[in-house]
Amino acid sequence: MKIRTYLVFSFLVAALLPTLIFSVWSYRDAVSREFAEVKDRHLLLAHKAGLSLDRYQRDLVTTFKAVSRQLSNGGDPQEFVELLGRLNLCSVLLTDKYSGRVTASLSMPNAGVISGIDVRIHDALKEIAQADSPTFSKVTALSDDRNVLFLVQELEQHYAIGLIDPDFFIELGKSIVFGEKGHAAIVDQTGTVIAHPRPDWVKERKNLSQISAVARMMKGETGIETFYSPAVEKDMIAGFTTVNGPGWGVMVPQPVSEIYDKVSQNQSSLLAIVAAALLATVLVGLALARSLSRPLERLALAMHTSARNRKLAPVDPVDGPVRFTEITDFCDSYNRMVARMTKAGEQIEKLAFSDHVTGLPNRDHLQAVAERILKEATETGQGGVLLLIDLDNFKEVNDLHGHHVGDLHLKACARTLASMAEGLDLSAEDNTGAALAPPLVARIGGDEFIVMIQGLRSNGKIRTFLEDLLLALSVPSTDLSVSPSASIGCARFPEDGRELEELMKRADIAMYHAKHAGKNRMQIYSPAIGTQSAAETRRDLIAAIDNNQLHLEYQPKICTRRRKVISVEALARWDHPELGCLLPEHWIPLLNGSHAMNRLGEWVIAQAMEDHGTLAREGHDLWVSVNIGSNHFVSPGFIDAIETIRSNLRFDCRQLELEVTEDALFASEQRALTTFTRLHELGYRVSIDDFGTGYSNITRLAGLPVDFLKIDQSLITGASADPRIRTILASTIDMAEKLGCFTVAEGIETRNQAEFATLLGANCLQGRYFTQGLPLADLMSWLELQKGPAGHVYLRPESAAI
Repeated sequence: MKIRTYLVFSFLVAALLPTLIFSVWSYRDAVSREFAEVKDRHLLLAHKAGLSLDRYQRDLVTTFKAVSRQLSNGGDPQEFVELLGRLNLCSVLLTDKYSGRVTASLSMPNAGVISGIDVRIHDALKEIAQADSPTFSKVTALSDDRNVLFLVQELEQHYAIGLIDPDFFIELGKSIVFGEKGHAAIVDQTGTVIAHPRPDWVKERKNLSQISAVARMMKGETGIETFYSPAVEKDMIAGFTTVNGPGWGVMVPQPVSEIYDKVSQNQSSLLAIVAAALLATVLVGLALARSLSRPLERLALAMHTSARNRKLAPVDPVDGPVRFTEITDFCDSYNRMVARMTKAGEQIEKLAFSDHVTGLPNRDHLQAVAERILKEATETGQGGVLLLIDLDNFKEVNDLHGHHVGDLHLKACARTLASMAEGLDLSAEDNTGAALAPPLVARIGGDEFIVMIQGLRSNGKIRTFLEDLLLALSVPSTDLSVSPSASIGCARFPEDGRELEELMKRADIAMYHAKHAGKNRMQIYSPAIGTQSAAETRRDLIAAIDNNQLHLEYQPKICTRRRKVISVEALARWDHPELGCLLPEHWIPLLNGSHAMNRLGEWVIAQAMEDHGTLAREGHDLWVSVNIGSNHFVSPGFIDAIETIRSNLRFDCRQLELEVTEDALFASEQRALTTFTRLHELGYRVSIDDFGTGYSNITRLAGLPVDFLKIDQSLITGASADPRIRTILASTIDMAEKLGCFTVAEGIETRNQAEFATLLGANCLQGRYFTQGLPLADLMSWLELQKGPAGHVYLRPESAAI
């Protein structure tokens, strides 16, 4: 079409278009749309207010429980005073169950001291108190006519009572204001006003249960209701909801007349719109000249915007219902260029944000996507889980089968993870209908993967999914001669972290616990398993060594023939400045294979040698044993390091026993054999610790110069009840004797176990039956005690000796 023809035709059409744009809309349709919008808005406002109240009551209950627990235990929880003020929790009292006398209390700042509660109120609170959880009372007037709510729970000897100032409810109600008379009303479980625009209703505790919307709230319903309001003397439309637990209700009403007034205003403005449309028709002819230039202007603007944003965007050559041939051809050529460059950019971005082996998103992609998901989870409560998956024994796959097979194994695991994540059904989860981010599977390096799933929140569903994932990852591939398995750590967001780094740290802690538990396991993070990652623990341990925050305790070993203490085992304890004394089982597993384990072993050796000198000066003829990490034991500089320590302290190497588990043989059999032999030649005692818990290779054991076999507690405990285990234990002791090794029965906790192990021929006993680990000073006192009649019943002298 020619441009001139287009201009003439357009002008004629525009001249004949006295358009009445909004006359086609009927008054009924306008009212219907407005009512639909109002219902959605009011219900949303009520729901948001309900969520605020729900969070508030949860904070109240949590704080109330914590304070009442400390008060009942005789504590002084002053650290909660500021929190009480923020929650408007005036006081938390403990009252005697029978007399009602206040026995303990904690009040927020400037709240004064509550010396007692009116008997009538106390009796009413006793009727609603429950032992299993706190209960909220209805709005109640104190003696000074001040409104409060009570929170009460029955304890063993007391009632715990909290006085709640309703200021939070009132401020929340005031924050919801719209229209001329739109407001919010908050009532308790009986329909009594807690917050309302009319102060006199609040003061006199007006009961609104006769209003239909309030009656529905008292039944726990949520919805929209139209009713007559005596407060404003008009018909109202309101959204309402209920807070589960305390039974509070939130209602957000607005006069119906305001809605009709708004529609009427829109209809009256229609005349002005029609007049403007007629005027626009006159101006159409003048605007037609610009119609030709507008596409070119848009193209120029698109190019300018692309240059500014560094991202090309296509343009639409159509400016109205007519397409100019010349401009269309030009824009099509430009758009083809944009498409080619955009495709090239996408390929570059894919290379930058994806893993080249598995094709999964990489760490950078994960960081970008996770930030949006975590931000949304924090704002909307749509949480989920982040899984850290570490493939077990992946280094062995590379070492035994080559990196090609290792890459194939990674790809197979990536496909399994993606399939399991995408196939997860979240329909049973309570996700309030909100749109969820698709599951994200990423490889973050080496043999570690991340799976992030929004919407997976229930504990049962999480555990089921983790178990299914472990099972899927342990299925051998028909194409690979690999026995796969993985260890999985799981952290929940936003509960365990609101930033990706923090969340991955929690998942890493859980994953290490799964590894320590035996691999091919999963672990869901909780504060009980720790708040530090392995790297942080290693860092802090090295600092603890430098800052003298470690000390040793000693547990005696008893000769079964002489019934006498012949040596002691050094046990490391960490005096953490924040967490107190930490036992090794909580942090030693996180050190395995690290430099921190080597530092710890050398520190323990040096300290044990110094303490042995103290024991010798006090007349105690004992040797001391020290546990050594498997990787430290086979490290190249191990023997030189302990020889340097021994030389500096002028220590007799015959007085030191080094204990190592069978894992040292798996770490490096040849280096382990060399270390055993060299230590034996130098005069050190060497023992195999926890014998019977691993895959003991008798052939390898026969070739080692070992002085002691320490038989694990599991064999000792099981042998007393199971004849088969008893046979294994007896055979082990007999084998050790024939190999020239002495045996130590570990974990002796009862006299029967001690006599049983002695009867089977164990040379030494060790365990809490005799004593737990003791600091050096306590150990020396205990040793002195054994010389007299007050000594341990087992320790009686006999002639034979080791």
